[in-house]
Amino acid sequence: MSNLFSPNKFLSELNGSRGPAKNSLYDVRIFPPEIFTALGYRKYIEPLSMLCESAEMPGKALTTENVKIYGPGYNVPYLTTYQNIALTFLCTNAHTERLLFDLWMNSIISPTTNNVRFQKGTNSKYLTNIEVTQYDSQEKPIYKAKLVDSFPVSIAPQQLAWSDDGF
Repeated sequence: MSNLFSPNKFLSELNGSRGPAKNSLYDVRIFPPEIFTALGYRKYIEPLSMLCESAEMPGKALTTENVKIYGPGYNVPYLTTYQNIALTFLCTNAHTERLLFDLWMNSIISPTTNNVRFQKGTNSKYLTNIEVTQYDSQEKPIYKAKLVDSFPVSIAPQQLAWSDDGF
């Protein structure tokens, strides 16, 4: 009778794959969108990498349709979909990070007219690429996700409380 679970097999598999990936070894690079270069705000994007407190690797799913020709039906994939990711940033006392994302979102849809300023295409100055890279314990990249034509879709509420002295 073979042992389905063996601690030695488990450890051997982990060690053979250079160990488990650590969630804390990552960085996020947001490339300045064209609108920031035009407005002179390009210099504020680079520090965001250092202030990114948490990030997610993007999820991916296949949309399927149930097909039945004869007998039981079966699912057929027809479209790949990607979920939005959440990036959490530490805020400095200057609130540059929050103001930057406010400005970025306002450059997409005007807060006064609610009109989209740049449709997707050659004039889309708000789109940019984002790279999320995970590293091993020797700081070598082990996985990189490149998000193409990215832009912010929401800014989460920022909790404030007299009883909390955290960041």
